[in-house]
Amino acid sequence: MTAALYADDAVGVESPHWYIAITSNRAERKCSDILLASGYETYVAGQLERHTWKNGRSKEVERIVLPSLVFVRTTEPDRKKRLAFFPCVKRFVTDPARRKEPGAPAPAAIVPDKEMETLQFMLAHADAPVSIVETPLHVGDRVRVASGGLRGLEGTVQRSDSGRPRLFVSMDILGSAAVEIDRNLIELIP
Repeated sequence: MTAALYADDAVGVESPHWYIAITSNRAERKCSDILLASGYETYVAGQLERHTWKNGRSKEVERIVLPSLVFVRTTEPDRKKRLAFFPCVKRFVTDPARRKEPGAPAPAAIVPDKEMETLQFMLAHADAPVSIVETPLHVGDRVRVASGGLRGLEGTVQRSDSGRPRLFVSMDILGSAAVEIDRNLIELIP
């Protein structure tokens, strides 16, 4: 068989990707079931753990590792035309780094297949609880505010006592200015 016979290689046919749908709190399983019933491949990042109650009883329960998130495999046109209108989907996680021009809306984040396989493998086979840690910011990292009222502002990271990153902006004549900012509003400058 030649490669041209495969649908993924066809010109004009978009291949499916993993997208991250944001759901209501504690509605990950329900949303996943709704999407599965509609023909979508989904994944909820959960891990089975043994939970022991005060009365000594114990049971294996699923802990949702990424609350309010459901991974959905589909094409971009289908995500925009069908998935975005499911009542259980509030919106999709975006990727500001893929923005084509400043000020334009950020496109939906795409999770590479290899990362999905790794996440699924870890959650299924780890002997200890898995936790997700954002890309760590280090003191001195150069960052840019990707969204919000300070979008476009660049500065250097300092840690504050509250654990939120403190954005430190040098102002040659006046000295410097600092502001605490939510981690998901900033991106590293390569």
